Amino acid sequence: MRRGTGEIRTGVASRGIAGPVPSILVSHPSQAEPPPPDLDIVRRVVSGGVVVAVTGEVDTEAAPALRTAVMSAIDDTAGTCVLDLTTVDFLDSAGLATLITTDAYAKEQGKSLRIAVDSNSPVIRPIEITGLDIVLRLYHTVDEALQASNRR
Repeated sequence: MRRGTGEIRTGVASRGIAGPVPSILVSHPSQAEPPPPDLDIVRRVVSGGVVVAVTGEVDTEAAPALRTAVMSAIDDTAGTCVLDLTTVDFLDSAGLATLITTDAYAKEQGKSLRIAVDSNSPVIRPIEITGLDIVLRLYHTVDEALQASNRR
């Protein structure tokens, strides 16, 4: 059983079966919050881009810290930000909402967010089930994400 109870407000509207997809509410990063104990976030500059490597569980408690870290990395780079989720062992709906929100934020800033997920089934499974694999820029490795062109 995972931590966290109560209502989750992500700012991301859901899509109705027959209705259009509403716009996504994107807010600016707040002051840095320390990550919860089950999450490790490491940021480094690689080949002119910023890589945010995440290890552990991205759940309701961890999602705000991840959102802040990724949005800050997007702000601090002139180009590409890579979110490395290859060592994440749990991703819930709050984590999925964070991926959507940070991707929209990068686009709003005229930048690129690329996500390395490899075949990490705890991460790729919820992304595929929700159809986000069609929307997000997904790559097998950080190197592949850094070397990819800015198509799409």
